[in-house]
Amino acid sequence: MEFIIKENENHQLESIVNKNDKYKMNWVAPGEKWGEMFLPDGITGRIERTASTEGKITEKYIFVNNRNWEYFPQKGEIGIAVPFSDNYTAAEICMRERCHAHIRCGESQSYIAGIRMGGEKPNLGLVLKKGKIEDYSIIRNEKELSNDRGTIILNPKINNLKPGERTVIQWDLFWYDSQREFEEKLLHQEGQLLIQLEHGIYFEGEDLCFHIKADEEIWREKEIEVTLAGEKISAEKTENGNCIDYKVKMDSVSQGEQEFLIKCKEYSTSAIILVLPKIEKLAEKRCRFIVEKQQYFCSGSLLDGAFLTYDNEDKRLVYEKEYDHNGGRERVGMGALLALWLQKNKDMKVEKALQKYTEYIYRELYDENTGIVYNDAGRDNTWNRLYNYPWLAIFFMERYRLYNEVIDLKNMYKIMKSYYAQDGASFYAIGIPMLESVKLLKSGGMEREAEELLRYYEIHGEMLIKNGLCYPPHEVKYEQSIVAPAVNYLFQLYELTGKILYLEEGKKQLAVLVLFNGHQPDFHMYENAVRHWDGYWFGKYKNLGDTFPHYWSSLSGVAFREYEKITGERSYGVKAENSLRGVLSMINSDGSASCAYVYPFMVNNVRCQYADPWANDQDWALYYYLKEGKNYD
Repeated sequence: MEFIIKENENHQLESIVNKNDKYKMNWVAPGEKWGEMFLPDGITGRIERTASTEGKITEKYIFVNNRNWEYFPQKGEIGIAVPFSDNYTAAEICMRERCHAHIRCGESQSYIAGIRMGGEKPNLGLVLKKGKIEDYSIIRNEKELSNDRGTIILNPKINNLKPGERTVIQWDLFWYDSQREFEEKLLHQEGQLLIQLEHGIYFEGEDLCFHIKADEEIWREKEIEVTLAGEKISAEKTENGNCIDYKVKMDSVSQGEQEFLIKCKEYSTSAIILVLPKIEKLAEKRCRFIVEKQQYFCSGSLLDGAFLTYDNEDKRLVYEKEYDHNGGRERVGMGALLALWLQKNKDMKVEKALQKYTEYIYRELYDENTGIVYNDAGRDNTWNRLYNYPWLAIFFMERYRLYNEVIDLKNMYKIMKSYYAQDGASFYAIGIPMLESVKLLKSGGMEREAEELLRYYEIHGEMLIKNGLCYPPHEVKYEQSIVAPAVNYLFQLYELTGKILYLEEGKKQLAVLVLFNGHQPDFHMYENAVRHWDGYWFGKYKNLGDTFPHYWSSLSGVAFREYEKITGERSYGVKAENSLRGVLSMINSDGSASCAYVYPFMVNNVRCQYADPWANDQDWALYYYLKEGKNYD
């Protein structure tokens, strides 16, 4: 498969196209310059680019110290632009002409798997051959807000350079068809290793295991060393065809982030996992933190009883009329979590807090006569937001499971009926409990209401089938949390009706959903979906940049789990568990939490790599693990 490239006068690429691509997708983002270098004064760079008969392009970036004194590089000071076309426009265009860029900056093991959003081949891969990449940064066009991931800047790790000394970063660009083919090409790239995690996140007491795969011909005579906290870790070595598999297995690892260093002479990389408390303990700590720190008490206030955002940095509650920081919306997840947790745990303090919050819901966020859900305290519906409806329906559904009071079941029904009365069938809301709501209504003696909701759900399903992969724009033009609910609803409708059409259409859309998720050996990214705006809207520091993880990534896990239940396909059960676990790093072992982890080294020259101090809306992550995770049955 041949490359068609267009260079400018500076030897930067303005377009990269596959000759056989019927869409002629340009893998360089519009208006960007592939290979643009960001350099400090006195350091120069040039590009050498060659094409091979094997269908590869080799790019060599040569940096020279032209100062009269030694150059000590600072982290992130040098950058190389690789502007993959990872941005959102109309979904039908995204399917053909946009990609997800799955980035791995692991020193010697560094790559980008660019995969077309619609799943059609070919895809574009970048794999490092010489040098080290330690981080990536982003240059963001803030006018595009949530719809443009920005320009990806790879930050090399460079040793000190004497005057006149030079160093080289080199990588290959190649076409590939599938994730499996990408991994094969990575594995057999000269000097590369393939690191495969079994989980990115473990619970205390679980056995830890990951694999390091090596090309037998390249690595046979080389000794690969794995260390953790300076201690050498044994690895079981077996040969499998043309590969060597190093299996790293440990009975237990201490809580917290653990970085396994993998070295062989000048080669160095890592596998980064996180060990959390057992899920029961983590959930207990989080629920207690919500009750003790995030509920507001002030007699006579509209917000009396509300669960609000908490600033872990300044140790205080946060409330703003700004939508994503107010007293409703996504923060209803705290109430849903408590109602779910209490179903298996008795705690008077938590139960009292839930009752206080329920009073607040009735008073400020919900009209039980009409089923209207308000956007904020004071029954403020300046924005009548349809996303809010299923979340409050879930809240009442979990209350019903807790107390078995029919009023909660009726409220769930009223809310969903109100949602559909407002053309909810044309909207890709998050979290509609289609299967569970119908079953509960039937078991509660509300057969007529169950059948009515099922009719609404089928109308909704017809719309999802009609639209197919042409997803309508929502608060973001195209995103993982539009696709994941659609897939989940289609699978739930199949379970409710047995109609094969729902299953077949769900499978088509599932094939698109899985492409959002990466497989990098870092718990932040492993089976977590690409998202890059949530920290701006929900966080304290309002940073537009990649959020790895973000809790709505768990919606993919819910869809994977639903597919596993229907088909018994174990591979999707594994994906589901890792996706659902993948977002739990947002919940800390002391019960505090963060709404987003902003992953890049820098975004628009602001240093990142931080968990935002605000505990805001992330509790849906824990809610969905308690509902769907294998470790909490």
